[in-house]
This record gives sequence, structure tokens and C-alpha cells, in this order.
Amino acid sequence: MDERTTTALLNGLHEPGNDQAWLDLDARCRPIMLAVARRLGLRETEAEDVVQSAMTNFVQSYRQGKYQRERGRLSAYLVTILRSRAMDHWRRNNRHEAHGPACEACEQLSDTQVTRIWFDERQNQLLRQAIDELREHGADEGMISAFELFGIRGVDIGEVTSRLGMTREEVYNAKYRITQRLRPIVARLDDLYEDL
Repeated sequence: MDERTTTALLNGLHEPGNDQAWLDLDARCRPIMLAVARRLGLRETEAEDVVQSAMTNFVQSYRQGKYQRERGRLSAYLVTILRSRAMDHWRRNNRHEAHGPACEACEQLSDTQVTRIWFDERQNQLLRQAIDELREHGADEGMISAFELFGIRGVDIGEVTSRLGMTREEVYNAKYRITQRLRPIVARLDDLYEDL
């Protein structure tokens, strides 16, 4: 993963031929945008198309100098573009009949609600990356599984112990230890994603 902040990546976009900055920014933003698009009611392939359109729109507006950081966070700018592209998708494809409730729900969501969805998905992305990093550094897979099942998904502890062959104490222990190891990683990632 690129260890530059989002601000540094945006600054890198001004360097001629710095395609890597675009690729790194896309890799950072796309998973969050896809998750938000799905929560706005889009199917997987629709979400992918809408996110691609939103990223293309952002690239064009950024190159034209339309995105001004002093006017707000990058996340707010991307949320606006993404929501607009989702609405365009439904209108263009006459999806009000096929996606009626989802489209209406998207239209009725306030900017604050969509922004809250963005930040929920941002946090989910940071947590997924942090868990992947723990795995890469050899964390015990059983402990990670216990943490994911019990700590994240909220699976009943009895089911977790049965599924993983662990005692209740081992599950509680795994949750505590993995949480402790994740905290500094999530904090570091949070700094890198500071404008998202």
C-alpha cells in the first residue's frame, strides 16, 4: 500500500506524467466508493460502472482546477459526484420502475446521511486493510477469525466457539489481543486517508 497521505497523492497529481499518483488514489478511493454505491441501491456491475464514471468525472474536474481543497474535504467532493452519477444512471436507464424504492431512497437521503455512509465504509475499508496487514505479518489466523466473527460480525460466542473449536476465554482473548494490535495500524491508515 502506498504510504503517502491523500494530500500527498493529490499534490502528486500535478506532477507531469505521475500516473502512479492516479493509480494510488484510485486504489484508495474505489473500494469505498463501490461500497457506498452498493448501499445507494446499485447492483455490483452498476456500482462498478457508476464508480468508474465518478472517478473519470473527478479526474476531469481536477485537471480543470474545479476541485478546490480549501472549500472542503475530498470525500465530500467525491460523495457529490458519486451520488450524481448514481442518479444519472437510474434516469438514463429508466430504472425508476425496476429500482423504484432504491432510487427513491437515494433521492431522499440527505447529504449528511450519504456522508455518514461514506465514513462508515471508509472505516470498514481501514479495518479490512489493517486485518490484511496483520495477516501479512503472521498473526494467528484462528485469533483473526475469532475477532472477525465475534468482534465484527457479532456472531454469538457459542457459535464461534463451536465453529472454531475455541473456548469462550480464548475467543474473548482473541478479540482483545487483535483489537490491541489493530489500533496502531488503523490509526496510521487513518492518517494516510486524512482527506477521505
